[in-house]
Amino acid sequence: MKPSIIELPGTSNRLACVLKSSEMKDAVAVMASRNELTNLRSFEFVNTIVAERLSKPLPKKSEAIFSDRPITEAIILEKIRPVLLVQNGKYAVARVPEVEAAIAPHRHKLAHKINAVGRIELSQHDSMSWCGTGWLLADNLIVTNRHVAELFAQASGRKFRFRLNQRGRMVSARIDFREEHNIAENNEFGIGEVLWIAENSDAAPDMAVLKVRSSEGLPEPLEIAGKDAISDQWIGVVGYPAYDDRNDSSLMKQIFENIFEVKRFAPGRIVTTDKNQWYLTHEATTLGGNSGSAVLDLENGKVVGLHFGGSFKETNYAVKASVLKKIIARRSWIPVSRRELEIQDEAFHDRRRTLQDMRDRAGFDAMFLGSGKSVILPKTGSSHDVLDVAFENNALPYTHFSIVMSKSRRLAIVTAENIDGNLKIKLKRNDTWGYDPRIDKNLQVGHQDFYGPQPFDKGHLVRRENPGWGTTVEEARLGEDDTFIYTNAAPQMPGLNQKTWLSLEDYVLDNVRTHGFKACVFTGPIFKKDDPIHAEVQIPLEFWKVIVTLDAETEKLLTSAYLLSQESIMPTEGFRFGPFKTYQIPVSHIEKEADIKFSKTVREADVFHGTPAETLAVSMRFLEITGPADVVLKKI
Repeated sequence: MKPSIIELPGTSNRLACVLKSSEMKDAVAVMASRNELTNLRSFEFVNTIVAERLSKPLPKKSEAIFSDRPITEAIILEKIRPVLLVQNGKYAVARVPEVEAAIAPHRHKLAHKINAVGRIELSQHDSMSWCGTGWLLADNLIVTNRHVAELFAQASGRKFRFRLNQRGRMVSARIDFREEHNIAENNEFGIGEVLWIAENSDAAPDMAVLKVRSSEGLPEPLEIAGKDAISDQWIGVVGYPAYDDRNDSSLMKQIFENIFEVKRFAPGRIVTTDKNQWYLTHEATTLGGNSGSAVLDLENGKVVGLHFGGSFKETNYAVKASVLKKIIARRSWIPVSRRELEIQDEAFHDRRRTLQDMRDRAGFDAMFLGSGKSVILPKTGSSHDVLDVAFENNALPYTHFSIVMSKSRRLAIVTAENIDGNLKIKLKRNDTWGYDPRIDKNLQVGHQDFYGPQPFDKGHLVRRENPGWGTTVEEARLGEDDTFIYTNAAPQMPGLNQKTWLSLEDYVLDNVRTHGFKACVFTGPIFKKDDPIHAEVQIPLEFWKVIVTLDAETEKLLTSAYLLSQESIMPTEGFRFGPFKTYQIPVSHIEKEADIKFSKTVREADVFHGTPAETLAVSMRFLEITGPADVVLKKI
């Protein structure tokens, strides 16, 4: 499987890379002159062609060598890029002395590394008994490709489950670390959990993470290299190449000696690495079953890539080590950003705002819902170091919302916004991040000092679209632009802003008969003393949201409250598995955890107020939100 963003180079480019070594070039020339390249009658002409071409200097342009000779390339690759059988962890001897000289010193020390690569096998699948390769990391983790895992697993909400076959039975998976030629023993371990499958997009690596049930008897796990591989570096691809009828059958049978679906070691070199992409290319010989193979550095046996695709006799692709390491170290089973994968984006520039630009902001309106109902900002508790500003309630006013800032944390304590669904105007996103000139820059967390160099997104507390309403496009645009001020940002891991969290306001407005299709929304982080510190910024791990509307029929307030945690996906040295979660909780729990106090009318309007759900919250038993059907909008 190849991502659509990749433009395949010609097959001759790969061959030119192989023949850059003068020793290899000389060795092939000698074999050609002795008619040793192939023993198949139909390919006898190859020996003559290769001998003639290699007797001349290597052209600068590789296309001049074998521009229309794919068969020639395949035969050469059989000799100098072999696929060696593995038995008892050791790979066979290469027939070409120059190749053997390159790989022989590593044979014994790589034996235990090779043992950590296995074949992923299936039970109850409709058509497949195995589907690819995987390899072991610490903590019982198995790394493979997305397109391999999708054959037996699929997303279910924010989690993943095993698929059902045509008879309604669940498919199960296991990994066998043997499956070696003429070796009867196996070393199988059941796959107990599918932790993560990358989204199917060009920006996401072709990668999945599984977990075996038991650690007893597992081989020694592999280690991901600390640095990315470089061009021409020697590597070995360990996996299970399978017969592929898309390729020339006679060539495959000759190169693989008609032995497929067992563990192989394919030596080769790195062709290209690009800091702007999440993959590298290599020129080892592979087939379809190699999907998920470990690409090992011959010098130290560390993983420099996760092979995910390519074409027989063409360039191969692998997820590079830095990307693998970031995802695994983070334990964040969520989509990743281009910045986190070190794919360069356009240069960032702050939008400069002046005091004149920020004049006449009305801010949050407590009487916004109408019918004489007042919804005031919550009061902050004694644990907060509220920043004094020259505005009412120490709240910075913006277009349709206000923000109360923490002086010590340099982040918002609470945001309060008015949403008018009837006056909503759809606008094209226009990122204009910058500082609020009404307070000191040192009291705001900006791009250059934090978000740029650190692995965090600028998470909108007031959602971009929410203030984008008004009687004119200019008013709506001003509302959206104001959300791109650093006072409205909070450090969040990439992917935290899932639809379940961000669409809560819309869902409430769509499913409650509100008075005037309006809502007041309060959002903020939960500050704790032990929140982790990154680059002198203390990162909140949980966020809360309270939505207040007015019922159209009864004209009574309706309040619902939610909690989102990013604790399980923070970049720490510890291991915290599982995605972030969203919960619906009582307002009283938010008041306790965030050290704020809502008005009595807001608290009593809580759909959980005085219900069993409020009692259960004391023991930290919350209602998890996995989809719209889970949201409670009436008293229960």
